[in-house]
Amino acid sequence: MKIAKKLLLQLLLTVLSIILISGLPELIINKNVTAYFEKVKAVFIEMVRLDEMTYFNQGTERLFLNDIWGPYFYSLTILFGALFIAFCMAQILTWGTLMLPSIIRKTVKNFLTFLESLPDLLVFALVQMGIVLIYKKTGILVSNVASLGADDRIYFVPITCLMILPFVYFYKMMILMTEDEMGKQYVETSLAKGMRRLYVLVFHVTRNTSEGIFHFSKSVLWFMISNLLLVEIIFNIHGITHYMYHDFRPEMLAACLILLVIPFFLIFALFEWTIMRYSKRGEAL
Repeated sequence: MKIAKKLLLQLLLTVLSIILISGLPELIINKNVTAYFEKVKAVFIEMVRLDEMTYFNQGTERLFLNDIWGPYFYSLTILFGALFIAFCMAQILTWGTLMLPSIIRKTVKNFLTFLESLPDLLVFALVQMGIVLIYKKTGILVSNVASLGADDRIYFVPITCLMILPFVYFYKMMILMTEDEMGKQYVETSLAKGMRRLYVLVFHVTRNTSEGIFHFSKSVLWFMISNLLLVEIIFNIHGITHYMYHDFRPEMLAACLILLVIPFFLIFALFEWTIMRYSKRGEAL
């Protein structure tokens, strides 16, 4: 029950934060605190009456909830796909990397530090150029490099672009946390008893680092949501952020962000409950 109350409070605070942030343009433009709170109040009322909120599509006023679900689930597929692939690839490569000599691990970490410094737009451009180059050399079109309309959906390119930097962040953080955990007494004791290093790494160390990785993944998710806007603009994707940059009202921004956050919040809540129940650190709590 304590966990449920805590998670409900976190959800309410997250929604409230989004509503407060959505009103900031009013404060920045007019430099009027009263106008800011009036705008926040108006946004809150729109969120309560979300089923009545409208937007303009080619000069026609339409209900927001009537049109949003297709683009919404399209964007969620891209986000979920990118996050899942980035996490799984990073975890598998972390297990493999920790089996290598320390000098190789150091080289890998230095390379990951370099990759972290790459701008998002450069990564997106390199992916596009790579697909074009493969097509020119082999005649094989791996994927379209842009959507041709609202009904034309591409997945490979946006998911690939969106997962590269999160994969780098996950990979580096997992290596650092796992290396730190491998130096603890229980690991040395397990290895001294004859347990295989890979077994200890996968079934004990990974479990004990799961809480830290879990909390780190929340910041990665916010990074991915911010990059989703760039990905959908660059590749002409008709997703949920299409409504954000074509109708840049605070209430539209708040509605789209809340819709994006809620499913991930529910998934993270499930993982947090699982970690707290089954991990050693969770049991200690």
